[in-house]
Amino acid sequence: MEVKRKEQSMDELIAGLPGEVRDELDLFEQQINDYLAGKTGEIKFQKIRLQLGTYAQRQEGVQMQRIKIPFGGLNSAQLRRLADVSDKYASNFLHLTTRQDVQLYYITIDTVADMMRELADAGITTREACGNTVRNVTACHQAGVSPTQTFDVTPYADAFKDFMLRNPICQNMGRKFKVCFEGCQDKDHAGVRIHDLGFRARVKEVDGELKRGFQVHVGGGLGASPSLGVLWTEFLPVEEMIPFSASVVRIFDRFGERKVRMKARMKFLVRKLGIDEFRRLVEEERAALKVDPTWNDYLKDIRAAEIPPALNEDFPKAVESIESDPNYQIWKESCVLPHELEGLCMVNIKVHNGDVDSDVARTLADISDIYSAGDIRISISQNLILRWVRVSSLPSLYSALKEIDLVTPGPETFEDITACPGADTCRLGITSAKGLASHLTESMKNGLGEFKELSEGLNIKISGCPNACAQHVSASIGFQGASLAKGGRNVPSEQVFVGGGLYGDDTKLATSIIKVPTRNAPKVVQRLLELYRDEREGGEHFNTVMERLGRDRIKEEITGFTDIPTFEEDPSFYEDWGHEEEKFELKKGMKGECAGATVEEKVPTFEDARKRLEQAEALLKHGEYESSIMEAYHSCAASAHVPLYTKLVDPFTTEQTMWEFENLLVRTGDVDEKWVDISAVLKDMVDQEPEEELAAEMLQVARDLYGECERVQEAIAKPAVKI
Repeated sequence: MEVKRKEQSMDELIAGLPGEVRDELDLFEQQINDYLAGKTGEIKFQKIRLQLGTYAQRQEGVQMQRIKIPFGGLNSAQLRRLADVSDKYASNFLHLTTRQDVQLYYITIDTVADMMRELADAGITTREACGNTVRNVTACHQAGVSPTQTFDVTPYADAFKDFMLRNPICQNMGRKFKVCFEGCQDKDHAGVRIHDLGFRARVKEVDGELKRGFQVHVGGGLGASPSLGVLWTEFLPVEEMIPFSASVVRIFDRFGERKVRMKARMKFLVRKLGIDEFRRLVEEERAALKVDPTWNDYLKDIRAAEIPPALNEDFPKAVESIESDPNYQIWKESCVLPHELEGLCMVNIKVHNGDVDSDVARTLADISDIYSAGDIRISISQNLILRWVRVSSLPSLYSALKEIDLVTPGPETFEDITACPGADTCRLGITSAKGLASHLTESMKNGLGEFKELSEGLNIKISGCPNACAQHVSASIGFQGASLAKGGRNVPSEQVFVGGGLYGDDTKLATSIIKVPTRNAPKVVQRLLELYRDEREGGEHFNTVMERLGRDRIKEEITGFTDIPTFEEDPSFYEDWGHEEEKFELKKGMKGECAGATVEEKVPTFEDARKRLEQAEALLKHGEYESSIMEAYHSCAASAHVPLYTKLVDPFTTEQTMWEFENLLVRTGDVDEKWVDISAVLKDMVDQEPEEELAAEMLQVARDLYGECERVQEAIAKPAVKI
């Protein structure tokens, strides 16, 4: 059932966008043009484009675009639009990420604004897909239909996203901030303890009535120094979710590290302060926080359960022999999941390496319309889920998916390897995670196939660098891209991790064991499975056996795979998987863009504030009150920007600047407490009818703030006296 959208010009498309989005993308297009014309420096432009999810790619002259898909939820029209823009602007495929995003590659910067407009027309944003802000909010891919869910967390994840999107409290933090929601009782599909904030659905009886809430963990994260989140509470009422989250974000923004980028995530702040002091600060902030009653408007109209969509009853008839086909039976057993409603099921579609061809994506969108009411979810395992499938339609659905080669069994099993883009496209990538994943996937069909039953419930995750985008530290067996050297040549390598897993409260971080050449990674997998087979007692889980054996024993068992032959003996050891025709080498001088710079190269001074003050005064004398008010408002931001920059904070807008001034300077005691609500006060003045008295008042506020900022700048810029 192919759905064609009406062709429209770009001008027509732009006219139909929400005003806020239209203005944002018009500004971005102008900023792109200024950059291309040499009017904007590289660092400033990096800050601008990363906020909208546009990364410089490993290959020169092209970009990777990250696209936010909140809680992984797509409808068929959005999937088609993603496929269309991939064909028009990128490289004809979509990459699904472990944070339920979609990424496109090989885009030229001059086309990015139009691509974003086409996405926005389908209700898709790239805003805050990167940068030092709240990233895509992820959630359990079975939310809303799982027979074991406590309640549907989807609308709460959506409310959190709506509250944080473009919110000044989270635009200029020290580092990125990741959040997830899990609704199932028996599974952890989202990774609640590996996020800065992890919410898990809970219900509690209060005064004889069941109330919804969340178990909350704080301070989790992966990367080169992983941490599990610490339990904050067993029950946070749903109506407290947004005020609590705002308090945590404000404290992270205020006290988080900014100078040492490697230690700027919230997990480091929790480690530094200790959970008791961190809790004290957050609770103190929550008590003082002026909660806007409209915040919980985001939670309005949340139903007790998701209303089933109108399902198609007229689907193509399948060939009768399909139901007796062994391949169909294997697929059905492996890919079909139970549903909370009788007669329905979910179908988990395994996507190799998370890569979907554009034509396949379009056909899948048509299939979802017929079999799942156009409803699709992305999982953190880089797969696609159809959530509203009639059990009676399964043979027909199997036939349709088989036509596009999407009936591979084993999603979310040992055969379903998670891999980030790695060195294929990422500037930080050391090795090709996808290349190794593809080789291991093929190995499952032959050499490693004998371990099929033994490996049930286990998984493999491969990241191309320590940043852990494939979440390898949470895998049964994880690989992290690295490099070794032999005879003056670089050798692609993998740091081996063992014993991790996402199990809710019992989540485990894998143990780092040893580094081996990439060519030996498949042998390491085999040896670890053999070790598990030989040492297992009863029905022991892999992780239990590995923990009992200990790191030293495991290291001893795989140390033999660290040997590297000379280049003359075996040149294949010096080649990366999937890149056998290329010389493996580390990219020198290439910086990653996981977060980007915190400040641009142009240092703000008080000169801009002085000029704006003079202009505001002149406009007031000439009776141009509205213009005078705005100049005074911008003068306040120009004054505040100077000490903020000294603290490595470089906001994008006047509103953000005044909020950061209040949060980072007033509420820390650096600035007189009379300025505590300055951001709200100024916003209120700007929104009033422009009159002479108001313009004069605003000008005086700007003058006073100028003097206060000069004072505080002198204090914080003064070198500390050593005793």
